[in-house]
Amino acid sequence: MEILDKYIGKQVVLTILLVAFMLLGFDLFFSLVNELKMVGRGDYTLGVALIFLILSIPGRLYSMFPWAALIGTLICMGALANHSELVVMRTSAISIFRITCSVLKAALILILGIVLVGEGIAPIAERFAQNKKTAAISGGQTVQTPLGLWVRHGQEFIHVQTVRNDGKLLGVTRYQFDKNRQLMEALYAESAEQEDGRWRLTDVKSTRFSDKKTQAFQEKTKFLPQLLEPEILETAMIKHPERLSLFALWRTIQHRVKNELNTENYQLAFWSKIFQPVVILMMVFLAVPFVFGPLRSVSTGFRIVVGILTAFLFHTVNHLFAPLAVVYQVPAIIAVLTPIMVFGGFGFWMLKRRQ
Repeated sequence: MEILDKYIGKQVVLTILLVAFMLLGFDLFFSLVNELKMVGRGDYTLGVALIFLILSIPGRLYSMFPWAALIGTLICMGALANHSELVVMRTSAISIFRITCSVLKAALILILGIVLVGEGIAPIAERFAQNKKTAAISGGQTVQTPLGLWVRHGQEFIHVQTVRNDGKLLGVTRYQFDKNRQLMEALYAESAEQEDGRWRLTDVKSTRFSDKKTQAFQEKTKFLPQLLEPEILETAMIKHPERLSLFALWRTIQHRVKNELNTENYQLAFWSKIFQPVVILMMVFLAVPFVFGPLRSVSTGFRIVVGILTAFLFHTVNHLFAPLAVVYQVPAIIAVLTPIMVFGGFGFWMLKRRQ
């Protein structure tokens, strides 16, 4: 059985890695096409775009690995079935359950490696890539720090504590200086968002400085013709909270709870990352009963199509539960676990039928 475990494990690991890098290649190609649209803005050159894409590889690989695990296992086990190797194993009194255990053992090794990449390397590389892209597009006038975003516009310096994924800014401070670098006005707004081509600031407090006096103002709403450039806002947004590390997500959730801000998206991302290894394992497990059942004698191309459709179905169901959790106030952990349990239960049912 040790020889069998090593043989199946080697085939599974190599096939999943091959599929993962093939999917990564397709993803990088289409991402490069998308990045070319931004080349030429500020200091954003083709070289910077390539560096940005290279640094994003660990995060992309971690995100797509469940797809690769399912498709790779289908292809690998299908090849064993086509060469009658699975038939030989079954006639040697090796159960489907035991073969499944051999596949899952190999998957656990891959899961350990990909989790180290996803949680150790990906968040650091992603943050560095995003900062480099933002700085390049702004011509070096923008800096992202753990405490927020700093932007310079001529004689203005703007600090934003949080850039939400819907484009709304929280905790906006603007400092205006004259040509002699003397502070003219300091303004703070609780929030800011674009409205009809302008920026609408809410709960504004400002102080104006002159040679003879200092004036303080408070306004419920204030409109500005310009605050942040759309390109800078686009690159500074946290569109994918799941690409943050677990520690960063936890810290963000605590910060938003403290400031009475919405946390649903971040909680969903947090629990999704917690259960990402379980999702990968479930995808590998789900492939085995398919091969022993309806996909035993079909072509490799058909297995790939089935794998893509199954992964897409899981992805769709998973994203359907996310808004339901927000609307009906369902705990994020339940919203994340439900699709896993449904698909895992379906896999157990299929495996039991093949025994």
